[in-house]
Amino acid sequence: MKATKECFACVLAQAERNLAEWDKDDKLKFEIMRLASRSLEMAEYGMKPIELSKLTNDAVKINTGVEDLYKERKSILNQKAKEVLPEIKDYANYSENPLKTFAIAAILGNHLDFGVKDVEIDSEFVSLIKSKSLAIDDFDLFTEKLAKAKHLLYILDNTGEVVFDKAFIEEIKKRYALNVKVAVRSAPIINDVTRKEAIEVGFAPEEIIESGSEMAGMTLEVATKEFLNFWDNSDLIVAKGQGNFEGLDEIKDERLFFLLESKCPVISKILGVNLGDIVLKQA
Repeated sequence: MKATKECFACVLAQAERNLAEWDKDDKLKFEIMRLASRSLEMAEYGMKPIELSKLTNDAVKINTGVEDLYKERKSILNQKAKEVLPEIKDYANYSENPLKTFAIAAILGNHLDFGVKDVEIDSEFVSLIKSKSLAIDDFDLFTEKLAKAKHLLYILDNTGEVVFDKAFIEEIKKRYALNVKVAVRSAPIINDVTRKEAIEVGFAPEEIIESGSEMAGMTLEVATKEFLNFWDNSDLIVAKGQGNFEGLDEIKDERLFFLLESKCPVISKILGVNLGDIVLKQA
């Protein structure tokens, strides 16, 4: 999808949230926000929103000299997600369709996104998982593909969320004999999952592949050879989160499924859903 005029305010707000994690005075933060704003002079019509956000995020990273401003927050978010996971598992296992419930939990984990807003994991979040239903529901098509699949490529998104992704993947592997690879960001950006956080929540090193993306989302243009090899040879591909949708939504491939919460009006309009709706959609 192409970035719109609304995306400028969003990526600048994202830069400001990055600086909230930086223990420096307001004068320095003001100067870096000025530089982040100036970085948007390089924006070109036709860029994807994740490409626009990389301009401001890189400006913050370069001018603070800090590679990962969310390092501590990411670990905390993963830990908090682990604390509520047993309750989610208990609910899912006794639900009418446990696999679908795990899918919904993984999608709603996308609610935990510092790139869009500040979030908390609490009883309200757990209640949301128990009450929310899919606004676009291609779950049956997804399970049809699962039944025939031998190789699944799962493109991860945010920390916190990744805890529920892992639970969903474990449930898939209980039911279907298939090989799963998870793709991570190749450099820290906001609270997205890198190899470090994927290992932290329990993925084995051999399960993880570098995507090549240093943006808050994935495009094939930046993909590593390893990623492209698994993309070409997978029977089923899951793209988690809004950023991965932004980067891959123009691809028409029946193997590809988007699992996300729609958190901005532009994406809601594209999908034909309401703000805050959750989606499991075949490309």
